[in-house]
Amino acid sequence: MRSVLLDTNLLLLLIVGLYDKDLISKHKRTKNFVVADFDLLVKSIDGYEILWVTSHCLAEVSNLLKQTNDGRAKALMACFAAFIAKAREAHIPKKIIFTNDVSIRLGVADTGIVIKSKRVSCVFTTDFDLYQEILGRRNKVVNFNHLRTKLYMG
Repeated sequence: MRSVLLDTNLLLLLIVGLYDKDLISKHKRTKNFVVADFDLLVKSIDGYEILWVTSHCLAEVSNLLKQTNDGRAKALMACFAAFIAKAREAHIPKKIIFTNDVSIRLGVADTGIVIKSKRVSCVFTTDFDLYQEILGRRNKVVNFNHLRTKLYMG
């Protein structure tokens, strides 16, 4: 079965867009995206049967989703909880994270993604350093910004 792993920014975009596409350009943490990016992301991951998330990304997305008014934050968190129930979660223990050679440079969440990247069909990211690291390990990775550029440049 084909599986995909999303980085924090893309998982955040996905949840905000699923909740309300019009909120994408207004939410503090997804302002750099547009509705077309959400549609592109959904189309790009549509062929994957399994969505993987890391526990570290879940924590980051949860915190970032709440950076809006209280009512909207609660609704976003409810949407997140309902959506993420269908995903599979990978927990990478702190010992593995902090003994990995990239943890200092990439941080906890991205190190978890690097570690999990060898066990999924593809990782989607907007982070160039994360993209380079996964690519260097010869694991399948897509820099979502490259897809966005193709979309906008025709």
